[in-house]
Amino acid sequence: MAAARSRKEEEDEMALEDGDIDESPRESFRDDDDSEDGDMGDEEEEEDERDEDGDGVGSFESRQWPQSYRETTDTYTIAASPIFGYLGPSTSKYSIDGGRSSLASDSKLPLISDKLESVKSLRRHLLGSARDDKLSFQYTGEIYVGQGCSVTQTVFNGINVLAGVGLLSTPFTIHEAGWAGLAVLSLFAIICCYTGVLLKHCFESKDGISTYPDIGEAAFGRIGRFIISIILYTELYSYCVEFIILEGDNMTSIFPGVNLNLFGIHVDSKHFFGVLTALVVLPTVWLRDLRVLSYLSAGGVIATLVVFVSVALVGTTEGVGFHQTGEAVKWSGMPFAIGIYGFCYSGHSVFPNIYQSMSDRTKFPKALFICFAICTAIYGSFAIFGYLMFGDKTLSQITLNLPKESLASKVALWTTVINPFTKFALLLNPLARSLEELRPEGFLNETIVAVILRTGLVASTVVIAFLLPFFGLVMALIGSLLSILVAIIMPALCFLKITQNKATRTQVIASIAIIVVGVISAALGTYSSVARIIGNY
Repeated sequence: MAAARSRKEEEDEMALEDGDIDESPRESFRDDDDSEDGDMGDEEEEEDERDEDGDGVGSFESRQWPQSYRETTDTYTIAASPIFGYLGPSTSKYSIDGGRSSLASDSKLPLISDKLESVKSLRRHLLGSARDDKLSFQYTGEIYVGQGCSVTQTVFNGINVLAGVGLLSTPFTIHEAGWAGLAVLSLFAIICCYTGVLLKHCFESKDGISTYPDIGEAAFGRIGRFIISIILYTELYSYCVEFIILEGDNMTSIFPGVNLNLFGIHVDSKHFFGVLTALVVLPTVWLRDLRVLSYLSAGGVIATLVVFVSVALVGTTEGVGFHQTGEAVKWSGMPFAIGIYGFCYSGHSVFPNIYQSMSDRTKFPKALFICFAICTAIYGSFAIFGYLMFGDKTLSQITLNLPKESLASKVALWTTVINPFTKFALLLNPLARSLEELRPEGFLNETIVAVILRTGLVASTVVIAFLLPFFGLVMALIGSLLSILVAIIMPALCFLKITQNKATRTQVIASIAIIVVGVISAALGTYSSVARIIGNY
């Protein structure tokens, strides 16, 4: 009996937390004294091992809201083969109780109990590998297994995050800011790549930091975690609003005469397709397991290349041609360019996940540099030939300029229309899960709350899209108000606060300069975007 009880206690104390197995993935975080004593003993033993090797660094563990951020944003990276057979409820649920997180399993994990010795062996292996930063982990539904992305896979993940719908508005930045707008593109590429490296230093400052909210808490405590989380979730939510606007505009371009008269209410094509888009994506938003969608959304890189090539073909083969035109600089449009390029380079909310997924994390800066170099080449060249094709007639979405009868135009339009359907749920899911964490224990049924909440979120994106139907201006506002905070200001601030006197003089000067540039850019871009949106009313 004593041996069985000891075996059960050992089994219950095992779970993975960023490379360490501390608590059972079957049960809630346990607050009883026995469990805490056992965990503390394990932690002390592990800390002693690290200290003996000379590799010990400070540890970090957060139980503050949100707890689901890492799990819900991991779907933005590709690290292991998907499990296509399961699209049911989540295997775990998160709730907040008295400021502490609770992780309760909805189903048993048979391999944990059947292969206890294997897990103990894995634990020893993980602890050794964690010091080398050579291994990352993914939960498969049965057991945590080692995974690792190569530099090539990491570059693919990075481009998939960075290269998105912002591409469509890059030619319009030359229309608004002149050719000097490309200087903003290059400057933001350099700054955002460097702030990505600063985030790496923040990850490595303490064991256990694995998400952007973790960095905020490590730097500024609970309030830092809360503020950064709100900014990140608002940014993701705003992307969904942009998708509704995008679908309404481009579907109207494909089917210009569509409208609806229902009970004396006239609905034009943009509003009709906006509502239709919401109805189509709604079932995907209800899903709790988005692994299949995450693999479909990885086609975003291919979609970007298809649009790029299709638009170039229109210019070279459809009689549109390229014409030298445009002013060197338009100062009045420079804040707009700031907002658009801020939007284009804001992938920092997912950089922690990409970093954690690497097999050799020391190569993260190299992968980051390659990502930004490729994306800058794509954005810059697309902006140039897109503007040379249409000049002063360039619209905020280049797809709306394309001739309707061209095959290449149709390919570009349909690719633009289809791609957001695979990404909408992935972008909304982190916000939905974070709000579900706040559900009081015992308040209604978990599934009912999730369906109502997610349906309400989708409906709200449609309402906001109808109130602000200005694709380019809304993108510039998101880029100026939110993306610059996420990609430029906050990484430098958190780096200075976390590293303090450990940072070099060059790093301190560069970080302060970046913060100043970010604050000025955010102020100019936000003011300009808001003023122009109000002017359009």
